[in-house]
This record gives sequence, C-alpha cells and structure tokens, in this order.
Amino acid sequence: MKSGFLQTMIFLLLHIICPAQNVEDAYRFINNFSVSQPACASDLTQANALGSCTLGASPGSFVIDNLDCQISRTVYHTNLNYGLMYANTEGTVSETYTIQMYIKNTNWGKTLSRIIDFSNGQLDEGIYFKNPGGSADRCLDFYPTGIVGECPYFKLDKYYLLTFTRNGQTDVMDVYVNDKLFVSYNDSGKRFIGKTGVPIYIFRDDDQISCESGEANFAYLLFTNYYSSQSAVSSVYRSICSTANINVSADFSIDPSLTCSNKNIKVAYTGVLPSSTGYSFQWDFDGATVISGSGKGPYVIHWNSEGGKKITLTVRNEVCGKEIVNTKVTHVSFMDLATVLDDKKCDGNATMTVNPVGGVSPFQYSIDSVNFQASNIFNVTAKDYKIFVKDYNGCINDTLVKVKLNGTIQLKTLADTTICFGQEIKLLTTTNVASYAWTPATGLDDATALEPMASPQQNTQYIITATDKNCKSTDTVTITVIPEIQVINTPDSEIPANKPFQLTSSSQQLAGIAGVSYSWAPPYGLNNPSISNPVATLNTSQLYSITLSTPQGCSGSGKVVLTVIPPPLITLPDIFTPDGDGKNEVLLPIASSIASLNYLRIYNRWGEIIYFSKQLNEGWDGKIKGIKSDSGVYVWKMEAITTGGETVTRNGTVLLVR
Repeated sequence: MKSGFLQTMIFLLLHIICPAQNVEDAYRFINNFSVSQPACASDLTQANALGSCTLGASPGSFVIDNLDCQISRTVYHTNLNYGLMYANTEGTVSETYTIQMYIKNTNWGKTLSRIIDFSNGQLDEGIYFKNPGGSADRCLDFYPTGIVGECPYFKLDKYYLLTFTRNGQTDVMDVYVNDKLFVSYNDSGKRFIGKTGVPIYIFRDDDQISCESGEANFAYLLFTNYYSSQSAVSSVYRSICSTANINVSADFSIDPSLTCSNKNIKVAYTGVLPSSTGYSFQWDFDGATVISGSGKGPYVIHWNSEGGKKITLTVRNEVCGKEIVNTKVTHVSFMDLATVLDDKKCDGNATMTVNPVGGVSPFQYSIDSVNFQASNIFNVTAKDYKIFVKDYNGCINDTLVKVKLNGTIQLKTLADTTICFGQEIKLLTTTNVASYAWTPATGLDDATALEPMASPQQNTQYIITATDKNCKSTDTVTITVIPEIQVINTPDSEIPANKPFQLTSSSQQLAGIAGVSYSWAPPYGLNNPSISNPVATLNTSQLYSITLSTPQGCSGSGKVVLTVIPPPLITLPDIFTPDGDGKNEVLLPIASSIASLNYLRIYNRWGEIIYFSKQLNEGWDGKIKGIKSDSGVYVWKMEAITTGGETVTRNGTVLLVR
C-alpha cells in the first residue's frame, strides 16, 4: 500500500511540476480587445446577456479611469446586461487553469451578478457576486453551492485583483482577492471547468434566470492553462501596475546604455514569455558587428562608427506567427580632446583653449568636472588641471594638462589634504624665489614662512604667492577639516530570532570622505563587521559597538543593543492516540506567538481533506464524520498569523495510533 501511495504522489508531482507548454492569454484593454502579442489567442468579443433583459444602446466603451496605483489610463467599461467572450479555441481553460482579472465593479445589478460562465449560456451554474441582504457590499457565490468566503466583502468602485485558479489533479479551485487566499472550493463535481471550443463568458449571464448582470471597468484579464501558486499570485499583485499596463515580452537591456569609448556593448533579453520554447528571436543591431551571442542572447556587439544606433528585437510566436517588436536607441561616441595653451603673459595667468576631437556637438567644458560652460576658453594659473569635455549625448572625456607660466618662477606647495579637527599640518612648499606670502593668515603660525604650520578650524584654501620682479606665481592647497565625528547608528531594537536585521551607521561629518573604515564588535552574528551597514542574525541578545575611522586618524563611536524576541511556533504533535483512555485524545496545534489560525487541514492518503479548522483551541478527535479513522500516517497543512502580523505556513505528518 505504501508503494502505491508513493507512486501516486510521484505521478501527481510530475504533472504539477512538468506541465505542457504554458499558455498566457493576457488582455490589457488599451482601446482594443486584442490579446497581448505575441500570444495566439483571438480577440475578446462583446456579448449581450441571454434571456429577456433590456439592453442598452451599446455593449460598453473604452473610458479613462484611475487605477489604484495612481495611473490614469484607458480601461473597458462593460454596460449592464453585456459582457465579454473568450473563445477558448485551444482549450486553455480546461480542468487546470487560472483566470485573473483586475476590475472595478461600478453597478451590482440585481441580487446576483454573473462573474464567470463556463456553460456557454446553457446553465445557471457559475460564479457570481451576490447581495446578502442588508448591505451595500457583495459576497462571492458558487451557484448552486452557495456563498463562500467572508460575506459581505466586495465594495463598489474599488479595484480588485481576482484570481480563480483550479488544480485539475485535486479538483480544488483557489480564489484569491488581491494577494490573499479568499477561499478554497472543492469542485469535485466539475461544475466550473472549461472545454476546448466552448467559450468562457465574463460578466455575461445565461437565459435561465434573466438579467443577473452587473457593470465593471476592466484593466487586465488573463487566461492560462496552469494552476497558480500563492507566491505567483502575490508576485502579480505586487507588480499589478506594471503587469496591467506593460507587455514586457520583447524587453531587453543595453549595457552600457551610452557608449563613450570604442568598447563592446552587451545586449541581454529581459522580457517574460509563458514558455521557454515556441518563440523565435530576430535582432537588428543597426550594422554592428556581433562578437558573440545567438537566439535570445545575451549578445556582445561592437560599432565601428559614431552616432545614434537602433537595436530592434522581434519576438515571433512560432505557432501562429504573431510578433511583437521593440526598438531602443543608444548612442556611440569616440570623443577625444586637444588643448592649446597661451602663456606669454607674466601676470600669473594663461589662456587655455580646449578643442574636442569627435563626439557630437554642442559641447560643454569644465576644469572641475562640476561646473560646465559653453565656452572652450579658460583663464588658468600655473598648476595641473584636469580638463573635461561633455558632448550632446552626455559622453565625457578628460585629459591632464600641466600649466607652466612663461618666466623663471617655480612654485609647488602641498597637495590638497584632509586633517582631523584639532590637528595641524606643515605646508611643505618648494620655490626658487625668496619673496612669498600666504593668504589667508587664519590658522597659520607664520603667514610669511615658506612652510608654515596650519591648524584651521574649518575647510580652508590657502594660497601662496611667489614674486620675482614683475612676475608672480601662485599655488593653492585646500585643507579639508573633518569635524568632531558624531556617529548615528541603529537605535536599540527588539528583533526576531535567526532573522536578518539591518544595522546602520553613518556620520554627517564624514560625508564625502574617502577611505572611511568601520569596525563592529564583537563580530558575532554579523555577515561583515567591517562595513557600515552589516546584517545581524542572532539567537541571543547582543550589545554591539561601532567605530568609524578615517585614514587621517579621526574616529567616532556608538553602541546598539539588539534584544532577541522568541520566534513564533506553530506545529502539531508527531503522534496522538484517540483510544478512549483520556490521554492524548485530540490532535491540537502547538503554538507560541501566534495570533490566529487561517486554517488547519488534515488529508488522508488519497489527498482528500478529512478535517478543517480555523481555531487554535480546536483539534481533531481522530474521526471522520463520526467514524473512527484507521491507525496510520496522515498529512497536515497549517497557515497562521503571528503576533507580529506575518503569515507562516507549516506542513507535516502525524501518526494516529489506536
């Protein structure tokens, strides 16, 4: 019996993990009913309700609406007693499927309003919004079974992501509202399944009981041939704004996005398709040489000429030939630069003209990499300059220019440097003349000395001027003073055990200072004690100290206490004995730091649910419908909400012994 059970489980897992090629027919209603390329499905069709309903002037219209994510765009509004038909020609919706819709109800209609009809209008069976009476809100009704899930729940004029996903192996349909599991419905009677060639109707009623229709705005509608997990639904909901508005099937990246030198470029496909097979990728690289790559890439390419370049990707569905095309533009520049120096004067200044070679005009010029100007002429003194040129596309090139004045004066002082508050430094200087002076004198022990000691209280630029007859030469040194360091770090916190917690440390006084080192102590529980923001993972409380140091010897410190709170626990005993001796008679959850139980399900060997509960203080007495269950191993699954508001799921087995 164990061997047969194992073979059955392996069969089910293989069919869940390895399905046929996925199909995703997505509709975004941006002024049309067409399926998003390159899918093969037919357009959606407007359909009027059957029976004797009064029909309006039109089935519906495309209108502008604001989605929950603050995006204003075109959506489709279906009028009362009308809906949409999905042809289901290829049998995408069968026993295993997902139907997902991002909609806003604007009119509930009568007591019942149809959501989905699988019967081609022949049966009243279907999924409805239902008026429970006494409320303006609505419930979910699986007719003829009845209301399921929380009731009332759904409100008018509010967008919901509704997901109906059915597992053909278990005949269970999971219904999600946004990213939360709303209800799991046992459809063993196979009422809510599709068949190849039988249309699926959305918001259109049958003729059994007339006029059970509502009105809604549709922003997104998806039909697939696979079952969607909780994580998959949550992922769609987290990105519903981009999912509902953007078809990324032909998206790709260009690295770098702007090429400012004669280097190779990497192009990589970043789109999403339902399956890894069944599609062809055609690239047009605008005359580039392909170094490597095929199919969907990635590619390494190279252009031998400058200018704007277009990269075009065409993704083609090999089944039906539908295509989606995406074109992106990048720019290539091989810019260089040359300089001309006019240093004939003897007034301590010279004129430098910068001439770009290559690149795209107009150009901008800078001698500090920050302030750019349209003129290519700079007044300079005798020192080293780094000249920057930026072209129209944003490409920047630079070159080092050593400016020496015409004359005999040689002057060189200390390079720009950084000191700590309260320190002093000697301004080491060399010159071949005897007349010199420093400005400003603030912070210098002797402004007339060649190499004075400097101890400024704040950032200061010192200028030394050397004079020889009618010629002058100047040099500058900027002393950056690091103020007293005040460390801002993570406040004392309570954290969960064994869960990564982000520590932070910073100092406003060290902003822009290079080479700052960080030392957290002790290193216990830290992923890296030598960075500013390590991650701590602890199972016991810990006091950390943090020291920030600069290469100049400046330092500051702080402390943080992390108090570990016990982790939440939810599980079941490994064994229980409902044998009537009064001991261990009921299988109860073992819980700690648990606020509530979403569900406890116990399955028999065939995967059938034999016990279900949402109460922490209720347990299974080992009976099924009043009949004692056989001894043996049973599978269980639980989902609970911790006192911290997190959702946790657990599963396992329990041995029933009589």
